[in-house]
Amino acid sequence: MNVAIICGAGIVSGKEVMALELGDGLRARGDRIVYVTSLWGDKDFSRRLTSHAIPFYSMRLGFISAALNWDCMRMTADQFVRWPKLLYDYANFLKREKPRRIIHTNWHHALLLWPFLRPERDIFWLHEVVPDMPRYARLFRGLGRRMQCFVVVSDAVACSLRQIGVPNAKIHVIRNGLNDPALGLNTDGRATTGNNIGIVGQVGEWKGHEDLLEAFAMIADRRPDARLHIFGGADREFARRLIERTESAGIAKRVIWHGYIADRTKVYQALDICVTPSRADDPLPTSAIEASFFGLPVIATCKGGLPEIVVDGVTGFLVDARAPTQLADRLDRLLASPELCRRMGAAARERATRHFNHERFINDFSRLLASSE
Repeated sequence: MNVAIICGAGIVSGKEVMALELGDGLRARGDRIVYVTSLWGDKDFSRRLTSHAIPFYSMRLGFISAALNWDCMRMTADQFVRWPKLLYDYANFLKREKPRRIIHTNWHHALLLWPFLRPERDIFWLHEVVPDMPRYARLFRGLGRRMQCFVVVSDAVACSLRQIGVPNAKIHVIRNGLNDPALGLNTDGRATTGNNIGIVGQVGEWKGHEDLLEAFAMIADRRPDARLHIFGGADREFARRLIERTESAGIAKRVIWHGYIADRTKVYQALDICVTPSRADDPLPTSAIEASFFGLPVIATCKGGLPEIVVDGVTGFLVDARAPTQLADRLDRLLASPELCRRMGAAARERATRHFNHERFINDFSRLLASSE
């Protein structure tokens, strides 16, 4: 089957990682896979497609917004100026590739390609919890009429669609799955000190870095060997504010900034505890799944799809969002007991290999694509 995946990918985050995982998996089953990605952005996704020898087309797939600020207005205007060329390029792509299934991953791009959407061919793979607002209700109900169905990555995303009026028959939950990134590694005996706490992914206010820094400061005096590792790219201004917070709290020398590191083994094998203190409704954070594969206990907030990854008291702990005191308490418990860390980490890995494995993920998607024949 010819399958196209539309993934604009201005930067590579969890959605793009999973889009590549899906393409690799379907191709291994015998499907022909082609991507459409964006000419805008840092081109990292295009480089990854090239390294995987997967064909792709680059088009002016960009950003549209009703927000009345200069950056949004400028990018939206630029996209509309280039819209006729985008339609021309996409029409030629359809004529040349003749995809039998098209998987869309971004509502901005689906809107731009609206004239070409066909319910017998197009599927929306939704990686976001949809806000309960009238404009999103109109948008997604409209997309529901133009798409065969929505594939959603978690029950949290499914619930958000039902809440804005999308029929349940149009919603299919397929949780993400990964090729085991820790396969063959000794996840029960990493050569670490037992005191390495980490947060992995984009560095932004919605990710809860400020809450984690505050929690770490609360326990720093009684856990003098503990270190906090921050992995991921950051907006310069936000990073400056975080650094200032570490300095004012007296923990700057114990916070290590790594930036973005592509090699997941280097990231997670340096850690003993992973924290996902999201303030926003993260749909199904890849970092929490990856950490579980590496045998790390995960402390996460009760936001979005995180409770579908972390079993409270078994594979880690769940806390309220914006609750540094709760976060500090759970960190203290794990730092005080290497045996608890080990036990929860083992349970986290066992759950990840059962519920978030690559084979199950690809099987679920293959069945859905075949059922549309």
